[in-house]
Amino acid sequence: MGAYVTRWEQLKQDFETESNQKRPLDTVKNALLGTVAKASGVTPVLKDVDSALQKKERKPLEQAINKLMVQRSSYCTFLAKEQAKYDHGGDIWMAYQGLIKGLEKIEKDAGDAAKALQEAKSPNQKGIEFFALEGDIKGTIVAAKKSLGPYAALEKKYALLKKSEAAVKLAETYTKTAARTQAKEARQALEAFKIACKKCADELANVLAAEKDPGFHKALQAYHDAMKALSTLARVDAQIKNLKAMEADA
Repeated sequence: MGAYVTRWEQLKQDFETESNQKRPLDTVKNALLGTVAKASGVTPVLKDVDSALQKKERKPLEQAINKLMVQRSSYCTFLAKEQAKYDHGGDIWMAYQGLIKGLEKIEKDAGDAAKALQEAKSPNQKGIEFFALEGDIKGTIVAAKKSLGPYAALEKKYALLKKSEAAVKLAETYTKTAARTQAKEARQALEAFKIACKKCADELANVLAAEKDPGFHKALQAYHDAMKALSTLARVDAQIKNLKAMEADA
């Protein structure tokens, strides 16, 4: 096993030892089998992280870390809900905390490794700090798809998920250009990303004004709010500023 998969396996083992219970898994409904356990999705992504590091491949590494962010965010949200069932500070609560924080540390360390790999491959250039923008937007879409699931007819009527496709493509462009240490192109992708997210949020706001079903409205509002937040995200602006500085120093 690679280093990151090994760390994840140790985290799971530590949780079960400290809590004296099996690691919890979320569930999904299956038409044939009924309610079944849902894998966290972390292990296969960490295998991709380990593989990219072993091969010293920057682009696949950053793509894998973005996927890790989506899986980690989803699974840790589930873990936090399970953790809330136990006394704050108790042994089981602390075991959950260790698992959640351990996963967050794995994600951060993988991001640091991506920057180090950039600098090793381009010794005359400062690496671009890893920025999981693609993971942010794709995690938003996963959440929106899930919450809008019961309203498939309305989602199709307004093509709601398609409205974020431009932002997703720009985030992917950012990942590619940042991995290649192309500061100008990465900055341009971020600037266009903000515009695309605002356009999506504005279009979703129009649908919110037109439809009043309470359940649909709640699901769509969360999607709208997430896209609007991405259009004004302070850390996106900070990254743009960092990239401009890199351009000036080039």
